[in-house]
Parts: sequence; structure tokens; C-alpha cells
Amino acid sequence: SRCITIMNCCTDRMTNKSRVETNRFKLLFSSHIRQGRGLESLMKIITDLKDSELIIAGRVRDENLHEKITEIPNIRYVGLVLPDRLLELELSSDALVALYDLNLQPIHKFGMANKILEAMMCGLPVITNIAIEIVKETESGIIVEYDNEGQLKEAIVSLKDKPELRKKLGENARNAFLQKYNWPCMEERLFKLYDELLSS
Repeated sequence: SRCITIMNCCTDRMTNKSRVETNRFKLLFSSHIRQGRGLESLMKIITDLKDSELIIAGRVRDENLHEKITEIPNIRYVGLVLPDRLLELELSSDALVALYDLNLQPIHKFGMANKILEAMMCGLPVITNIAIEIVKETESGIIVEYDNEGQLKEAIVSLKDKPELRKKLGENARNAFLQKYNWPCMEERLFKLYDELLSS
């Protein structure tokens, strides 16, 4: 009868920090190099996109996939990075992609990836197939189907070629973070529940 959801939102680390604009479209993938994360499709798409770069930060779980990645000139693998370095990458990127094969990882049907919440904090639009309700509610990204290369390419090209769209989605993401999806809001919700339980 007393049940609430506490999301793994982060505190605001954007004090005295701002986004870094560049002349090259940068797409960030901050997850493990492994099957089931849409990397194969991303590799095909990014190879043919001029003035574009895919930045990958995460642990190598699949050596064969890692070898293929290193052969593509406009993909840059930066390794497993610490939070401060990840924040720098987020602030210098134009969009973040978070894809999950829900048949291999069904937890993501109802789970929430940290990277999407961090993208909100940074005002970074997302391309994803998870957290659909939140992304739609906040209008902070583009929803695609997993393994639908046509949808994925269209989403990437739209964000690449329409800076005003990137700006709008990024502003929506940042506003959603400030208003609702931050740790102080979650903390307040948690303390309120404790108070209710202790007084009942």
C-alpha cells in the first residue's frame, strides 16, 4: 500500500560547465562493446556519414567486435573512462545513443539506464529503444526500434543535419532534469515516504 519508485537520477554536475560545440557531428556510445547493443548497425551507418564521428567509451566484452570497430576511421574508442572524463565526452558530443536487444536483456523493458539520465543532465538528446515513456514525455530524444537500421540512420541524420532539432531536444532534456529527474527530487520523495511510514 506504500510503494513509490526512486530512480537512479544523478546530482547536477553542470556547475560552471557548458556544452562544447564543434564542426563535426559527434555521436556518443557509452556502454560495453558487446553483442546486443546495436553496435553492428551503428558501425555500418557511421562509416558512410561525412563529418561525423562515433565515440565509444566502455569495457571491451567482445574482442572480435572491438577489432572491427578499430578498422573504421571515424570511430574513436576511448576505453573505460572515469566519471569526470565521461562528463567531458558528453559535453563535447551532439547526441547519445543507447540501444538494447530486449530479447537478450529483458530487464531494460522496465529498467532505466544511467546514461539516459546523465544525458538529461547534460542537455544531450538521445536515440534509444528503452525508457520510451520518459523520452516521449520529456521530448528529449528519438525513439527507434532495435535492429531497424533505417530508423536508426534516419534518427542520426536528422540530428546531424538539423542543429535546431538537437538544440530543442537538448533543452527539453535539461529542463526535465532540472524539474523532475534529479537526485534532490528523488531524495525528497524518499524522505517523504519515510515520514509517512514512521507516522503511520
